[in-house]
Amino acid sequence: MHPTTESSRAAKRVQFVSLALLAFLLAACAGQKPQPPSAAEQSAMQLQNWTIRGKLGVRSPTDNGSANLTWEQQSAPVYRIHLSGPLGAGATVISGSPGGVSLQRGNEPPLQASNPAQLTMDTLGWPLPVNEMFYWVRGLPAPGGASNQQRNAHGQLQSLRQSGWQLNFSEYLNRGPYVLPTRIKAETRGAAGPVKVTLVIKEWLF
Repeated sequence: MHPTTESSRAAKRVQFVSLALLAFLLAACAGQKPQPPSAAEQSAMQLQNWTIRGKLGVRSPTDNGSANLTWEQQSAPVYRIHLSGPLGAGATVISGSPGGVSLQRGNEPPLQASNPAQLTMDTLGWPLPVNEMFYWVRGLPAPGGASNQQRNAHGQLQSLRQSGWQLNFSEYLNRGPYVLPTRIKAETRGAAGPVKVTLVIKEWLF
């Protein structure tokens, strides 16, 4: 067989394999596109202002306890989260505004920062990702990258991984015109070790 003919056939085989591999990769990427919001999520997206009452539990290398929680949310990024009880060391108030976030414990002077998770980590010893929780409490993934999203038969978010946190949502209930989770478990691992946060929502006020 002529060497030129054999080389031509080998080149065609390489080209065919390359095209097949490219088609496979494109199909795989297409399968990883974010899922469109379900009807339940589209409804929850309309909810922007609320008062939540419930309980926050935290297990971390530096703390282990719970606190009563009241979260007053106005149009983002304006909010006020009040923690009372052992975990809140009596009373802790986390306030958000367009200028950033502040945290005040008891009668101590307030501390300010631009990121609530870093501020709570530095002050309380564990992170509270309030910016993402604005979405998570409504059963929504926050903007940005999220992976391993799982939904139930009703399209309600059951679990996801985002911003270094693994989350599980459960016990959805009708709250006015919305269907919202009442229990959220979140886990992360930082430089200081693992942190587990459980939020139990007992009451929604709109």
